[in-house]
Amino acid sequence: MKISQRQWVVPAVAGWMACIALPASAADAQALLTQHRCYICHADREPVTGPAFADVAAQLRSRRDASADLAREIRGGLARGGPWHMPPHPEISQAEATVMAHYILDLAESAPTAPAPGAR
Repeated sequence: MKISQRQWVVPAVAGWMACIALPASAADAQALLTQHRCYICHADREPVTGPAFADVAAQLRSRRDASADLAREIRGGLARGGPWHMPPHPEISQAEATVMAHYILDLAESAPTAPAPGAR
């Protein structure tokens, strides 16, 4: 069966357009972090039970694929010794994990918005 150029161009363009996503805002990412209860163990700038997201970002910033690595860790969990570990979150979609990862990594670049409680 011969496929004309028109038959494959339309699906290819439609598939390509489906892969383009509008950038999510910080508010969207924060809503996802709240929805998936990430803020129970983490905060943007202060360590809680888990490390501060800004500290995670600073640690991962030098990795070439930091965003993909962090999104994978968000979905797959992470155990690095010690008494606590981050459990896997398979309920978080890859797209949601990517939005959250971008937000977290951006925290390494942005200045703190307010001093940590108790800071002088």
